[in-house]
Amino acid sequence: MSNNSLSLIDPNFKNDASSNCHLLLKITNNSFSYAVVDEKTGKINLIFDKQHCENIEDELKMAFKNDLYLSKPYSAVKVSAHTSNFIFIPNEWFNADDLSVYSQYLASSGKIYSKPTKLGFNTIFCIDDFIAEQLPNEANIFTQASSLIAVIDALPNHALLIDFTSSSFNVLYTKDGKLNFQNHFSAETGEEFNYFLLFIIKALDLNDSIPVYIQGIIDEDDAHYNCLLKYFNQLYFFTPQKNSDNELLADMPKHYFSDLLAIGLCE
Repeated sequence: MSNNSLSLIDPNFKNDASSNCHLLLKITNNSFSYAVVDEKTGKINLIFDKQHCENIEDELKMAFKNDLYLSKPYSAVKVSAHTSNFIFIPNEWFNADDLSVYSQYLASSGKIYSKPTKLGFNTIFCIDDFIAEQLPNEANIFTQASSLIAVIDALPNHALLIDFTSSSFNVLYTKDGKLNFQNHFSAETGEEFNYFLLFIIKALDLNDSIPVYIQGIIDEDDAHYNCLLKYFNQLYFFTPQKNSDNELLADMPKHYFSDLLAIGLCE
């Protein structure tokens, strides 16, 4: 799967039923995927995933031009967009009336977005212009951290959650039930992943008993999985949502799309 696009469509899904569905779109620095989910039942009608995009800007433009499912009317459109231009601001320091005050902390002159979290802080961020230009006006835009934060209640008080694409990973660490660390790294090989993992272990002072929850493009006994086994005793594939048991994904590893589907929990 990691070298090709994947498309799964429920044969009973009718084109005119899109208005009763949510479109969930995940855009990373080198991949994109989307799901069409019934807003009432949670049933997954469609999954598309494309990894190893050599030029994500061109791939995204082509998708919005040629993929009819991306242009259909939906009851809601939620987008998780990769960006390095984001900061977390505690609620007590947050000024909702003038987001421009945060521009000095963002390496971008683009539009500033703000999203509250259930953890007592706001995420302030910018996204690349080429992403914003493709999205429908009604799109509700989040950062790559939002879908991890959305499932934080499903984690123990101390835990690592790592979401993998074919050549990057997004990591969140909870300590004492609170968000302690979150960041995104590019790592195409097991050696690169090992380097960043050692950095994270040292920076966060982690021991081998910390439970590690993994999702996305990772399989048991692949290079990244075996790397994790060198440093941690507890590895768990993470499928926090009930609709991950959907019939459309019956023949797929359920953890592949945990993060994509978690975008539906973002508010």
